[in-house]
Amino acid sequence: MDKHNIKIYKQLTHSASPKVSIILLDWEVREYFQALHWLEKQSIKRSDYELIWVEVHNRTPDIVLEKADTVITCGYSGRYHKHVAYNAGLLEAKGDLITIVDSDAVFPENFVSSILENFQEKEGHYRPLVLMHYEARTHIEFPGNEQMKSMGQVKTYPWKELWENVGACMTVRKSDAINFGGFDEHKKLRGFYCGPYDLGWRMMNAGIPEKWEDSDKCIIWHFAHPAPQNSAFNIPDKENKKNDYYNIHVAGHAFLSVEAFSTGRLLPLLENPAIHNRRMNGRQIGSELEKKYCNLCSEKGFSTISILKIYAMNKIESIGHSIISSNSFLYKSLCFCGLKKKIPYFTELYKKFRDKIIKN
Repeated sequence: MDKHNIKIYKQLTHSASPKVSIILLDWEVREYFQALHWLEKQSIKRSDYELIWVEVHNRTPDIVLEKADTVITCGYSGRYHKHVAYNAGLLEAKGDLITIVDSDAVFPENFVSSILENFQEKEGHYRPLVLMHYEARTHIEFPGNEQMKSMGQVKTYPWKELWENVGACMTVRKSDAINFGGFDEHKKLRGFYCGPYDLGWRMMNAGIPEKWEDSDKCIIWHFAHPAPQNSAFNIPDKENKKNDYYNIHVAGHAFLSVEAFSTGRLLPLLENPAIHNRRMNGRQIGSELEKKYCNLCSEKGFSTISILKIYAMNKIESIGHSIISSNSFLYKSLCFCGLKKKIPYFTELYKKFRDKIIKN
């Protein structure tokens, strides 16, 4: 698997905690950074949301360093893993809600407020939900921020019929993202054919509802990339769209994600270690008895040596029960040999041996 080295170039400095963390991903392909321009023009306070820019390679444009609250690079030099980048953003997110969104889209002024309206039950409390926003697409290239002054101008372009692009924009509660293991870092999810929907679908498997925002209320807009990638649906991706072993897909959706959705799987096949630790540390265990069992092995399960020790302990316990059971062959044999008075001694000896195995 390609090596990566995550670096944080800039971190959020707001004193107040934002409500929404918007994670925007790039892989050294963005020609324009209009998303940052439009996301600064939201109808709610700027301190209510943060912008986290994650670059899977190493590029850090000046405009990104200027306008984003947090800037992260992942240091990939070849085939990248978008889910690793998503997780890097998730771990730095300060908001109660996280939004994974197309980083070269145009956003209406009510984009962030539409997220809060869908999640908020009462002030400061958000309901479990997988929220998707539609993304409109056109074959027209983005004319530039100087020419594009208002959302009214955006709507005058010829837009294609809306479709359920599950990789364009998804919002979930940060706590749910952590509790479901974050974004799956399995090697077969590397490259282009993966997206935030992998997490969203696993959350739906547990009964968390999905909602597609009403397109009459709020959608995002995506212009075509400059030539030669001037199709509304062709995205440059640094050789990461090849149909190789690690890019198997079902009609453009990652094979493992589709399989997880169809089988009802809840957790990633490969969980980010930091997210695993945060998920496990967030458990609320109600008794001292149960706390004894909550960290007996690693996320990989019991080692072979541990399994052998537990097996031996079970066998020893079986012997211990036989010593004091008047109907057992062992008890009767001790009595036959005139050792009935020694049974308490043998019982104590068994307990010491058992405790020694448990301790080690």
